Amino acid sequence: MRKRFISLLMCGVMSILALTGCSGGKEKKADETKQESTKQEEKVITVGCNGTTPGWAGQGEDGNVEGYDYDVWQEIGKRIGYDVEFKVMEWDTLWSMVDQGRLDTVGNQVTRSAEREERYHLSEPYAYNIYCLLSAKDNEELQSMDDLKTGMKIACQTNSSDEDIVESINKTYNIELAPTFYDGMSVQDVALGRCDVWPRAETSCELTVKEMDNLKILGKTNVLEVNVYPFAKTERGEELSKLVSGAIKEMHEDGTLKELSEKWFGKDVTVKPEGAEELK
Repeated sequence: MRKRFISLLMCGVMSILALTGCSGGKEKKADETKQESTKQEEKVITVGCNGTTPGWAGQGEDGNVEGYDYDVWQEIGKRIGYDVEFKVMEWDTLWSMVDQGRLDTVGNQVTRSAEREERYHLSEPYAYNIYCLLSAKDNEELQSMDDLKTGMKIACQTNSSDEDIVESINKTYNIELAPTFYDGMSVQDVALGRCDVWPRAETSCELTVKEMDNLKILGKTNVLEVNVYPFAKTERGEELSKLVSGAIKEMHEDGTLKELSEKWFGKDVTVKPEGAEELK
């Protein structure tokens, strides 16, 4: 009886050890799989855009993102060894997603500003644009920039640099334009006469006039837009910002940025123009 009890006890101990060994193996395998998955995820950069910026980050007939920003990012990805995934969403949502770590950056003609320099890691500039104003073609009251008057409505996108542009225009022309805020594209209201002017970079204005009826470029401001890519102030954000900046510098030097610019805009927007005042 004693021998039988010892035998049963030994069998029980062996079974427990076997189960423990199997369990440890499964946990180890799961941990390794998780680590491999994390490594794979780290080799993907998620780029957000609103998909409504002509020539920069718009959507083609097939619904896919296309434009200068998109092409620049595909080239950056190749150079730094990362896959690039674009996600389309509302403009305001883009920034909260970067803050939450659910997007790595915004690839949507983002303007460098003092506020953004404080809040994010900003990449090397990849484009420069003079801001222009669009107005309705049939608006006889507005024929040039000198016709701007206090009280005229100017369309502004929420959570953007538009307010700073308005401030600069007001200072230059000694007027007080009335900002009208929109969440997303607002140029339609200018074409319909509901709003007087719409501020945007020259390249966007030129493309918008071609795509929409009853719009004209009223004139240029003295405000310079410097385009960058923002990254969260995290360890990953800092690392990606440095990698991306290095790739952009290479693309400046070897002419790739110029080539992509001429493809989408018919001119080179990668060289900083003289005489304009950077928006800050």
